[in-house]
Amino acid sequence: MNRLRRAWRRLADERGAVLVLSVLMLSGLIGMTSLTVDTGHFFVERRHIQNAVDAAALAAAAYLPTDDPARLAAAVDEAISYGAQNGVVIAPGDITISTTSAANDTVEVTAARAVAFAFARVLGVDGGTASADAQAQIGSLAGAAGVLPLGVEYPTDGLVFGETYCLKLGSGGSCAGAQHGNFNALDIDHTGSDSAAVYRSKLTTGSLTTVHVNDHIDVVHGNMAGPTAQGLGCDDDDGRLTGNTQSFSDVVEQIGNSYRVLDWTSPRLAVLPLVTYPSADEAIVGGFGLFFIEDCGEQGSVLGRAIDTVIPGASWGPYRAGEGTRALKVTR
Repeated sequence: MNRLRRAWRRLADERGAVLVLSVLMLSGLIGMTSLTVDTGHFFVERRHIQNAVDAAALAAAAYLPTDDPARLAAAVDEAISYGAQNGVVIAPGDITISTTSAANDTVEVTAARAVAFAFARVLGVDGGTASADAQAQIGSLAGAAGVLPLGVEYPTDGLVFGETYCLKLGSGGSCAGAQHGNFNALDIDHTGSDSAAVYRSKLTTGSLTTVHVNDHIDVVHGNMAGPTAQGLGCDDDDGRLTGNTQSFSDVVEQIGNSYRVLDWTSPRLAVLPLVTYPSADEAIVGGFGLFFIEDCGEQGSVLGRAIDTVIPGASWGPYRAGEGTRALKVTR
């Protein structure tokens, strides 16, 4: 009988131990569930906020660099708007515009949001705050592909945006009274050839290689009025503009002194190298300009309107005033 009582007592003691172990295991399970579910949810929210502030910073930087209070205010409004589109509240105090290499060329955006936990509340943790920051800087093109083989002389005082420039002088010096350029054809892909056929092809397709700032490019000699008209499709040839009837307002929207491209696929949009000429045989690329090709003028001339805008996906370089082709990058 005593032996039986002792056995029952041992069994009761073991049931108590199992209960304690079960409680401990349950606590551990809740903790692991909290770590997996709530921590995962927290980092998903943080990534969402990070994406939103990245987009907001890039959108705001597109208005820079500027000292114009209206454009600075527009940059702030754009960041707030992009945050709202992504479901993230960004306040004016969350946006800082500063100077890195040019006046007011950098914008920083921060945002934070409370994240409620589900399982971690059992452990006394109700939630956390997910936050993110991003910094974007405006610059100029360091390089570009698809560049047309027309050398526009680098403007000492910068391009006048909205003005029409003579991008290629016609035979006999004709360019319909447009703003002057420099009127040389260029061996844009470094083929080593003065071939009219190669030049005509590059007018249609643009460069097949990436043209960089400080590149040295050979000048293609001769006025080449005929190949210019043929490559652009000015004489009903199978050229760049053949069949295209788009007007400037079809492709580019002007808002005050700013421009927004509506159709980046338009063949009338052309990136051209802005060059200096150390000799009659050579051009040095100093930057790039974006032009809307208005028309083929008299005797093989080419007319284009200068545009100031950000080029999507462009290779970034330090900002150079007066070119109008701007590039963006996230710096943090």
